[in-house]
Amino acid sequence: MRGAGLRQGCVDGLYWLLLYAGFWALFAEGGGWSFGLPAVFMACALSLWLGIRPWRLRLSVLPGFVWFFLVNMFTGAWDVARRAAHPGCPLQPEWVEYPLAESSERVRILLSALVGLLPGTLASQIEGSRMQLHVLDGGQPWQATVADLEARLIRLVDGGSAR
Repeated sequence: MRGAGLRQGCVDGLYWLLLYAGFWALFAEGGGWSFGLPAVFMACALSLWLGIRPWRLRLSVLPGFVWFFLVNMFTGAWDVARRAAHPGCPLQPEWVEYPLAESSERVRILLSALVGLLPGTLASQIEGSRMQLHVLDGGQPWQATVADLEARLIRLVDGGSAR
């Protein structure tokens, strides 16, 4: 059992190391490694010390998720641009509550982050089984889009079961 735990720790460490190094390379545009490398190792060590398990994504679900997200992001951005260019377009900004279907913290955190990337919506907080959202137009069918995004995240992130 000890060997299996050590092997899992090494796999987890490699995952975190590659993930944090990838983030550093992306955000620092491939530079600053004299500061970035120690930061990557410290972040990796902290993740292991805290016992944070890596997320397992279902790669077979990823293309459909990315397509759904990009289509909704584009159509939402087009709608926001149209409303900005034509002041006569109706706006009904309001705060709404979305009942969360999933109890997994991973899915909830990703949902709150990703819903804010879709134009016209912004998540503000999660309380219990409800997420507070600000929507640009409460008359639009925002519930169906958020529900579809949540369902796709559940399928993408290890079935939503990992915490």
